[in-house]
Amino acid sequence: MVIIREATLEDQDQVFERLRQLMSSAQEIQSAINEPGAVTTFRQIVSQGLGTVLVAEEDGSILGLVTLSYPVAIRCGGVYACIEEFIVSPSARGKGVGGKLLQAAIKTATEKGCFEIEVNRPSELGYPVYLRNGWQDLGKHLNFYPKRERSS
Repeated sequence: MVIIREATLEDQDQVFERLRQLMSSAQEIQSAINEPGAVTTFRQIVSQGLGTVLVAEEDGSILGLVTLSYPVAIRCGGVYACIEEFIVSPSARGKGVGGKLLQAAIKTATEKGCFEIEVNRPSELGYPVYLRNGWQDLGKHLNFYPKRERSS
């Protein structure tokens, strides 16, 4: 049986296995994982509450995950949520795992008082899952990557 729960520090290896899976299918160079920085960020999110990492687990194996960040905006009158990563293992796709993760993300964001939840640039695989779960496509999204040195 699949359970959805918040990630712990002990989940780090499996979480990064899923992230590498997502990034290996990404087309953009900016999608590469800055692994040392990413590990630090994962640990801060989990131990310091800088966001939320939810995992779908079955028999000790993480089948998928969704991560939330909580920016603040004047238009929202406070905090809103952003889905930063949404990944389901190929072996678990089509079994409702993604829908369960999204519903848990919605519940978590609602409990934190978020005005809205948004996702930027969903993957082609994830896009229909969002639509099936009531999300609306509101159009364009722009990115800018300032030149800076990556930490090593």
